[in-house]
Amino acid sequence: MDLSQLRYFTTVAQLENVSKAADLLHLSQSSLSKSIAKLEEELGMPLFDRRGKKITLNTQGARFLECSNVILRELEFAMDDMNLLATGSDSKIKIGIAGTSAQMVACMAAFSRQQPGVEFELNCNIECQEHIDINDFDVMIYPAGIKYEKFTGYFLHDERYYLAVGNEHPLAHNAFIQPKDLEGQDFVFLRSGKSYIEYPFRICTALAVRFGSQCHVDSRDLHQQMIGAGIAIGFVPEDTVALYQNNRDIRLIPIQDQRFSRSMMICFRREKHLSALAKSFCNFAILFFHLNI
Repeated sequence: MDLSQLRYFTTVAQLENVSKAADLLHLSQSSLSKSIAKLEEELGMPLFDRRGKKITLNTQGARFLECSNVILRELEFAMDDMNLLATGSDSKIKIGIAGTSAQMVACMAAFSRQQPGVEFELNCNIECQEHIDINDFDVMIYPAGIKYEKFTGYFLHDERYYLAVGNEHPLAHNAFIQPKDLEGQDFVFLRSGKSYIEYPFRICTALAVRFGSQCHVDSRDLHQQMIGAGIAIGFVPEDTVALYQNNRDIRLIPIQDQRFSRSMMICFRREKHLSALAKSFCNFAILFFHLNI
């Protein structure tokens, strides 16, 4: 087994289409199929279910994809570190974010105007990770809470949630929403991996809100489409409202309950572990966000 096999496998697994993966990897379809077959032979198990030309990851394949992603990510970190040791410079800044942050995007845009050629690597799914290490990132934005109390963070902003409903939904005419209005409603929630469901779901659970039904999706586009089609209603964080406002079939309504809001924090990697460019970006972010450090 070699690294090229892992890269080929992860590409096929993500696209679930050998032909498209071969085009993306600049390989012939037969070469790619042989590589995947050889990998399955070495592992002693199939990684895909095959029905004609259609392939889908099976249970073993999903597990191996998780392992492959970890290996490739660690290799990338190692290559970055070796590049930093060899050249003394690094053009990549790693940022971890819980969800989305329009403020951070604005900060990145302002910094890139000062530093042409800078590269940003964003991980917007840190809430899905069971164990988080600040050393994986130069900057991290996360919600205040017990899970992150080991980090030295600084208040960034309060993230409010809105209720998104289709224009024909009975709640569409409400000026605001209270928790009692959520009783018996059909919801669609964003979910990532096996364990993470978006924050408002946990609030509804704590408030003992009874759902009419609930769907879980892993795509914000699909989340938006289902709400616009009137299939269900859902929650939208303040930083993401612009995506939903562009959909004429959706109305966003404020929630009149402070529990549907959470404080977002920002923390930085220890200065001695920062590259010169990352250190410059962290200092820029401190000024950009007017942090009292």
